[in-house]
Amino acid sequence: MTNGSEDHDSVIVSFQRQPDEHVAVMLRAGRRLAGRSPQKAQNEVGWFFISAIAVGAGLPVLFYLLRRYVYIPVFGLSPSIHEADIAIIWLVPSLMIYALILVYARWAMRRRLVVMRSRIRPNVAITVTANTEGASWASTNTTIWLGWSEVINIRRVDRRIEFDLESFVTYIPASAFSDQREQDAAFARILGFWRAANPVQP
Repeated sequence: MTNGSEDHDSVIVSFQRQPDEHVAVMLRAGRRLAGRSPQKAQNEVGWFFISAIAVGAGLPVLFYLLRRYVYIPVFGLSPSIHEADIAIIWLVPSLMIYALILVYARWAMRRRLVVMRSRIRPNVAITVTANTEGASWASTNTTIWLGWSEVINIRRVDRRIEFDLESFVTYIPASAFSDQREQDAAFARILGFWRAANPVQP
């Protein structure tokens, strides 16, 4: 970490971007941004209750139809069989299907992470410069400049310094610093720059 002149104080750090950490930040940012939408949260709650009502009302009808038109006439089960017995018969295959869905979902997530990591070049050198006006992330081919008014929050997550914006999250990893003390000092100064430019904090 190096400092600029007294008139233009700055924090300058460099690090090598790694796919695993970058993907972790992207996933966390996606969950964070999804949680900001109250309309989406209301829709999810609404769909949950509608689904619960539909399942509660539909299962007895399903078991009744299965008993009357499938199990008794097709499989020759006793007419005395009750819908509750049919529910027990369905329990084992239903649990098996649920387990298969979970296995597939985990496999799909792992494959998605592999694809995401494969699209991010490892060991890309990035230099971050923060001053009283904002911060920039510069690599060989790309430079991103963010004014402090664009940054909603600055926090430390999993030993990273994360910059939370409306539509994405950027960061400075722990590997940019030689030790915890250096990271603490940089975080304090960056937070000071941001708070000075945004007197009213969220």
